Amino acid sequence: MYFIPFLFLTVVVEFVGWWWYQYKGVGNYPLYNIFTTIEFVFYSLLFYSHFKKESLKWMIRIFIPFFILSVILNMLFIQGLTKTFNTYTFLLGSFFIVICCCCYFYESVLPDKIDQQLSKQPFFWICSGLLIFYLGSVIINALFEFLRSNDLREEGKKIYGIINHSLNVILYGSFCIAFFLCPNNRKTYSFQ
Repeated sequence: MYFIPFLFLTVVVEFVGWWWYQYKGVGNYPLYNIFTTIEFVFYSLLFYSHFKKESLKWMIRIFIPFFILSVILNMLFIQGLTKTFNTYTFLLGSFFIVICCCCYFYESVLPDKIDQQLSKQPFFWICSGLLIFYLGSVIINALFEFLRSNDLREEGKKIYGIINHSLNVILYGSFCIAFFLCPNNRKTYSFQ
């Protein structure tokens, strides 16, 4: 129920960001800085609805306010809202999503759940895509300044673009698998 509108919002944000940059020459940092905050909170809530262990749910209840506070402090005092992409909070959110993915996979192979086939569960595919996407994003964003250095300026942009586009294909391809190959299990599409 909430996943489809979130994906629609993602498409709108990507289109508006591209349009502002291409045709208006306006920086799209504020749009992406705000959207990535929404994105990490949404994915955290999605994990919250799928976790069974109370300790994992508690971890998310602590992370969301901490993350929002970190974003606000980063926008106000460190990287700003309009000057640059907020890589610090993006890396924090990415790292947390990777941890959530690992926790989900751990919880999925516990003895009481081992009888369920993971490949038929939509959230398995969503989680797999998120894991690969955010692991790759952490690496590529950590190397972003190196790729933008004088020696690699043009080649660095190409490398960053190729990796980023490939990660997007993997992420949204896994979402498609979740929606089309696992249509009988609709739990993933809405929060409980």
